[in-house]
Amino acid sequence: MNDSLMRFLKENDFITLNEARRLGINPMTLSRLVANEDIFRTDRGVYTHDLAWLTDPLKKYLPACTQIPEAVICGVSALSYYDLTDEEERKTWIAIPVQKKLKDPRYRVIRTRGLGYSLGIEIHKFGKRSVRIYDREKAVVDAFKYLTEETALKALKGYLKLKTKDIHKLSDYGRKLRKPLDDLVRALMAEE
Repeated sequence: MNDSLMRFLKENDFITLNEARRLGINPMTLSRLVANEDIFRTDRGVYTHDLAWLTDPLKKYLPACTQIPEAVICGVSALSYYDLTDEEERKTWIAIPVQKKLKDPRYRVIRTRGLGYSLGIEIHKFGKRSVRIYDREKAVVDAFKYLTEETALKALKGYLKLKTKDIHKLSDYGRKLRKPLDDLVRALMAEE
């Protein structure tokens, strides 16, 4: 197998087609390596030698954040990561700036601007790569904007059961994103 490819895969969990091209590795070489089962194609334009990282609840989003630098994991994907939903994640949900054009059937794309995009982004580093994901509070507020009321309520109830919840931050995000949750939070907390 190509030495530069092996070095790259030892330092990273996977290689994208664009990264391979920069290393001088053409798509035909990657196809041959896949056919020989020296590497695996995990997704369009994503190749790996070890599939273990795909089971990591956060690392599995690395390809999306690597291939689309503006992508922030959101919606059902963020709620799944925080264990705040039982809804099936059929596609990876990503938020991108409204001016960014992207048509890719692998992703459920939310186009947003201003605080709707920038508020609550957490960055998790994995070597030279990173996953950008909205924090718990932003994920819960966004649930009321992009998901069904039932899913959003389950996420909020799950959030309110957390020991690490931050009601002030949640309320602040709700006001900033024009989805005030104060009355609903008070009502749900009174039920407990």
